[in-house]
Order: sequence, then C-alpha cells, then structure tokens
Amino acid sequence: MAEERENRNLSFIQETVKQKRLYQNRIIQRLAWSAVSGALFAVAALVVWIVAAPYLVPQSEQPEVQPVTLPEPEEQPEEVEETPVYITEQVSIELEDYKKMYQQLMQIGGQVEKSLVNVLAVTTDTDWFDETYTSQSSVSGVIIEDNGMELLVLTTYEKVEGSESLQVTFYDHTTATAVLKKYDRNTGLAILSVNLSDISESTQEVIAYADIGSSKTLRSGEPVIAVGSPGGYYGSILYGNLTSVSQTAGLYDGTCHVLTTDMAKAHSGSGILISWSGKIIGLIQEQYEVSGQRETIQAYGISDVMEVIEHLSNNQDIVYMGITGTDVTTAVSETEGIPIGVYVSDVAIDSPAIEAGIQPGDIITSISGQAVTNLKDVTAILMKCSNGQSIQVICQRLNKTVYQELEMPVNLKILE
Repeated sequence: MAEERENRNLSFIQETVKQKRLYQNRIIQRLAWSAVSGALFAVAALVVWIVAAPYLVPQSEQPEVQPVTLPEPEEQPEEVEETPVYITEQVSIELEDYKKMYQQLMQIGGQVEKSLVNVLAVTTDTDWFDETYTSQSSVSGVIIEDNGMELLVLTTYEKVEGSESLQVTFYDHTTATAVLKKYDRNTGLAILSVNLSDISESTQEVIAYADIGSSKTLRSGEPVIAVGSPGGYYGSILYGNLTSVSQTAGLYDGTCHVLTTDMAKAHSGSGILISWSGKIIGLIQEQYEVSGQRETIQAYGISDVMEVIEHLSNNQDIVYMGITGTDVTTAVSETEGIPIGVYVSDVAIDSPAIEAGIQPGDIITSISGQAVTNLKDVTAILMKCSNGQSIQVICQRLNKTVYQELEMPVNLKILE
C-alpha cells in the first residue's frame, strides 16, 4: 500500500509535456493578423482606385466632343456712292505680267487645296441578271473643323448618298475611311467624319481648315477662283468672275443666294469658290439652276448656309415644314391690302405643312408665338426645332373678301 501511494504521488513526473500549437503562439497570431489586415487594406485601396480613377485622371487625357462654332457672316455694308475714276495714263501690260498674275493665282489656289479632300464613294448594286457590280464616284470636300475626336468634311450629299464605303484623300495623298455624319437634303449638303486617330500626325500638320469668308459683301464682276473639282476632276482650278450675286434658289421654308459665274460648268463638277484673298465665298452646287445660267458654275453664297453647316457639324437634325413662298413686305401689304408675313406659293407633297392643312395662298404671320415677317424668320425658327417637334402656325386665309385667322399644329420632320 505504501508503495502504491508513493507511485501515485510521483505520477506527475511521468506525464508528457505537450508543445503549444503554432496557431496558439501569440507572436504568430499577431503576424497573421497583420497580414490579414494588410490584405484587406490592399483590397479596399484597389476598389477605391477603380471607382475613383475616372475622376482623378486629368480631363486632357480623355478626349471629348467639342461643339463646332463657325464665324458669324459679315454684315453687308451700306451702299456708298463711289466717285468715278478716270484713267488718262496709258499703261502697257506685257505677257510676263500675265504670267506673274496667274502664278500668284495658282499660289492662292494651291494654299486653299490644303483644306480640300477628294471623297471616293463606293456603292454595290445588282444588274438585270442579278449579278453584283461595284461602282465608284468621286466628289471634292472641304475640311471644316474638328470636334476633338473627328475631322469634319463638308461635301455634296447626292454624291455620297447610299454609299457602302467612303474614303477621303488628303493634300499629302494619304487616305482615311470616312462615314456620313449628317445631311440636309433641302440644301444638298452633307458632313462626313474621319476619326482623328486614323490620321497620321504628319498629315494633321499638313492639312488646313477652311478659311471661311462672307458672301454678303460680294458684287457682280468680282474675280473668283474655283478649286476642288470644278473641271470635273479633282485638282482642277478655274479662274473667272461673278456675273450675279442677287439670284436666289427657292428652298423649302427659305431661300439661298446663288452666285453665278462666267466659268464653264463641267459634268459632275464640285468644289468651292474663293476670293483672291483665299477665303471661301461659295459652295459649287448643281441642285438649283438659275434661269439663263445653266452652262456656267453656280454656287451657294457661303453666308446663307453657315447655320446649316454648323448644325450638321454638331450632329444636329435639320427639320422642315415644306412650304415655298415670298415675303409680304410693308409696301406690298399697303398696296395689295394683305397681311404682312410669308405668302405660301406652294406646299410640298407629303410634307408636314400639307399634312397640317396649310394651302397655297395662305399667309403665315406667326409660328409658336413668334412673329413672322419674312422667310428668314421661318428659317431661324425652324433651325431651333427638333425632329418630331410640334409647332403652332398661325395663317391668314382669304375667305371671300376677308382674311380669316387659322391656327394649325405642324409636326416637323427631316426631309428624306
């Protein structure tokens, strides 16, 4: 018994001492906690960076579309009676003088050509035997501006309509793919866009933007230069004079001055008219022909289409109502006894105007609360409207011997 008690008293000596497990070590626990905290902090920082990065990157590194603003057309100066100049001294002109003059004109045209491009339009169609064929046509265009992301080129809509691919060739003979951005069938103008990233830096340094002048200060007889494709092929240059600056083309809901020249018109001719100072004063067009001038180059006065170009460049729709008419001035109103406004001479088929009930003979005096005294007022109001917008048109309609006021809602749309 005594031996048994002694063995019990000494049994603790025979027990095995166990080591603490690794995860129970305080130092290891602290190191693990620090690692976990560090990982959580890294994950949180990464999430914050992903969310905040777009706001922390400088704006200059993220290109944005910038609105295009063209210069305001110059106002036409008041007519000043000029004192006649009489030349009494005889001056002889040698052939060398003519040569120098034309060399200077060529230099002016060559400088402007930096802002021109040749547009190649490719279309695919099928013939009578259902066989596919490809056709190509070319037209000149002028570089208007860039919006920070795209280079904007003004050209003729008819030449690029329905094209499957468009390619522009710049002054240095490099090429780039273009797309149709916006168009206005009323004037026949269109804007093409080329991604700036598709144009090499060397080309961007060579090309130039259009130097736009004014057509409001022009007079008949002034010398002009036609560049682009006035001779029917790209790179042709013609020299001549303005024969008229007062002719107008009757557009829907407005008018546009047409500049006529003494330069022969070529088939499929296109391009621009520039003054001897190198500024653009007209856009060569074939959509509207002035009577008696069918065989010569005609152009839109640049000042009359500036707002259209600016709208198209900024990707804005141009809507129409569909009336043609003439201004009823104060003098006409007093003489004929009719209200001041716009006399509707014709209404286009399937137009918003005819759908609203406007008829030839009506006189438009107000649109959406704004007084209308001439076609310029109509054009200005419509330029501020959007596709699908409804406007309230006030017309005066002759009922036997008395004019009756009618209010007609017109739902505007794009001319297709």
